[in-house]
Amino acid sequence: MRYWWVNHKATYRNEVRGGYMWSPKVKNDGYAMQQYTNMTYVDPGDIVLSYALGSIQAVGMAVTSAYEAPKPKEFGDAGSVWADLGWRVDVAFQELPRQSNVAPRTFMDALGPKLPTKYSPLQQSGRGNQGYLYEVSEDCAHEVLTRVDSAVEARFAQELMRNDLDLRRIGEDKLESFLKLAPIEETTKIALIAARRGQGRFREGVSLVEPECRFTGVSNQQLLVASHIQPWHRCPTNDARLDPFNGLMLTPTYDRLFDRGFISFTSESRLIISKELPQADILKIRMDPDLETSPFRGEQLKYLAYHREHVFKAA
Repeated sequence: MRYWWVNHKATYRNEVRGGYMWSPKVKNDGYAMQQYTNMTYVDPGDIVLSYALGSIQAVGMAVTSAYEAPKPKEFGDAGSVWADLGWRVDVAFQELPRQSNVAPRTFMDALGPKLPTKYSPLQQSGRGNQGYLYEVSEDCAHEVLTRVDSAVEARFAQELMRNDLDLRRIGEDKLESFLKLAPIEETTKIALIAARRGQGRFREGVSLVEPECRFTGVSNQQLLVASHIQPWHRCPTNDARLDPFNGLMLTPTYDRLFDRGFISFTSESRLIISKELPQADILKIRMDPDLETSPFRGEQLKYLAYHREHVFKAA
């Protein structure tokens, strides 16, 4: 889990109440700021502190990773120097009550030493820096959260009780709803939604790249699941969601294990088993801990690297 600090501008109410963050990828001149690139590092379950008008206005939890999206219409003329295509992250925000005045300038003696030395969201005075999304430490976030209204903290704690499966479903549902309204061709929308379920042209493409289950050798398509390597709702682009190299054909048991992060693969095609998977279960499903499969194609390696870093339960 990471902690993020977003410095909202005049549009913060639209973003907080709409449940999202949005930033351009680059400015109109092509310059990519670190505070924009940070959007691509957000994962579901990360904590977001929303700062605007001199104080923390809301606390949230990311429910998707970053994905491509045009500048929201409600931004109007705001951000005239931004490129129109940017990154969007859906966030379950909880606004602070009006009586809560969590103004960093009032506790900078405690907060200041815990702010990042580089790419800090605040100046020494407690005023916000120019930029958008900043990563902060757990200690820094805790310094803020201890000053958040207890009622908000309780509701937010309930959000944090959701497990990984709940977060995935929420993220997938929100992203699918967004895609249904997105200005893209209807055939592409249908393909993307089918890909979420491991169907359509995604499944057909994956079956050509991975004709059989790497664990069981089963090639009967009726017994195989087309599973995304980098999860559907964590893909930054629609091309990645439909990319046949971002998939494996697996029998249901191994699909579930891979999807939940209990197993993964090295770039050399060796099996990795999470320490969170009980040894008794490994024996029951007759999984070979020393399994070494056929080499992966070069196009698959970036997706496997993402799976190892962000999905695999590396205890």
